[in-house]
Amino acid sequence: MGQASRPVALIDMHCHVDLFPDPMALVKEIERHRIYTIAVTNTPSVFSRLREIVGGAQFVRTALGLHPELAVERHRELALFETLLPHTRYVGEVGLDYQTSVEADRSTQRRVLTAIIDYCDAAGGKIVTVHSRRAADDVVDAFGERFRGKYILHWYSGGVRTLRRAVGNGAYISVNPAMVRSERGRTLIAEVPRDRVLTETDGPFVMIGTSAAAIPATPFDVHHAVAGLAALWAIDVEEARDAIYRNFKAVIHQDSQ
Repeated sequence: MGQASRPVALIDMHCHVDLFPDPMALVKEIERHRIYTIAVTNTPSVFSRLREIVGGAQFVRTALGLHPELAVERHRELALFETLLPHTRYVGEVGLDYQTSVEADRSTQRRVLTAIIDYCDAAGGKIVTVHSRRAADDVVDAFGERFRGKYILHWYSGGVRTLRRAVGNGAYISVNPAMVRSERGRTLIAEVPRDRVLTETDGPFVMIGTSAAAIPATPFDVHHAVAGLAALWAIDVEEARDAIYRNFKAVIHQDSQ
């Protein structure tokens, strides 16, 4: 981490680096600010190109994903997902999204997520960032109680009871600036033990600033989430930053066996 006098690095567990206009420039900016960033992907077919862009970056890691909203269209990429999985510890964005009411589409999403969890569970030690919009119960059921890795509920918006069950099974929750601005988000965060909270931006989907002048969040904007957590926990911002960093280290130093 460098000299002891330097501030603890910020953590962005979920950012769509490849969806920004200039991903390579963004990676350079992330490196300059020393923000540990998980660069998620939405399909296996873009993973290798983003991995090339990230290159030897110290602070950015490329995650292998198959977004649930693309599962019906891209489910045949599961074979590619399995082939690429040994090349990364990080998986995402994956999960379920029940905004669709078409049961056949939901069923395909579940089949894809089950396969991904099976691949990750067999490998052990994977770190998975998970989408669960309107589908939290099924997501938590899918990971179960004995997943051989760590999973992180990204931008969680489900029920409190399901959230408690997930945490009881070992899940983490990643919090972005939109969550700390929302009364509902703050209510959910308050249900999570402090040692299970991480931060994210979900850039470029989360916006920063007023509605008239809002811009997409970049990993540097994760400091808004840290400040919001500090306020919620009634502690100093540096204490909150330290707590998030400790949680991040606990996740990445997990025993894979």
